[in-house]
Amino acid sequence: MELNEILNEQRIYAMINNVPILRESEVHLFEELIGLYRPTSVLEVGTAIGYSTLLMAPLIEQGGRITSIELDEVRYEMAKYYIGQSDYKDQITLIKGDAKDVLTKIKGEYDLVFLDGPKGQYLSQLEVILPHVKEGGVILADNVLFRGYVRGDKEAPHRFKTIVKRLQAYLAYVENKELFNTTIYPMGDGMSVSVWKGHNK
Repeated sequence: MELNEILNEQRIYAMINNVPILRESEVHLFEELIGLYRPTSVLEVGTAIGYSTLLMAPLIEQGGRITSIELDEVRYEMAKYYIGQSDYKDQITLIKGDAKDVLTKIKGEYDLVFLDGPKGQYLSQLEVILPHVKEGGVILADNVLFRGYVRGDKEAPHRFKTIVKRLQAYLAYVENKELFNTTIYPMGDGMSVSVWKGHNK
């Protein structure tokens, strides 16, 4: 099946079933960034139905690999189905499980990480992943501005306060210039792009 057909099907499925995938306004930026960095080994936290996974697949270095983690059974099965229809199925490893547990067992090195799972866990996940990130590797994180509550004067409703606080802590961490060069793009729900300066800085 053609990749564009699969991506269209995924967009429709996501809309009908209320699955959060990259917004239209973010897709162009996302593809541009992956194309710019041309990673060879990608770690994605939060596969959902594999939409961003398949957006990345044609843009990574030839022979490169994507490892993607998803907790939700239904979404994992849908991702497996969509990825299985694509020409990229042999480059993609899907892992079903809680990233909290899975990440403690990962091996090897990654030159690009995409955080798109539970927003409140970005910082704790990154701390576990960082020893596996190559110097000069890139960490992308989606929804970091979370509905405008993370930066600016908008007061977050009580139910979002913890997520907002944790996202603020995540951004404070990646904006430490000794560790990262970080840019935050405001389109969609906000995406941060952090280039890791390495372990000895």
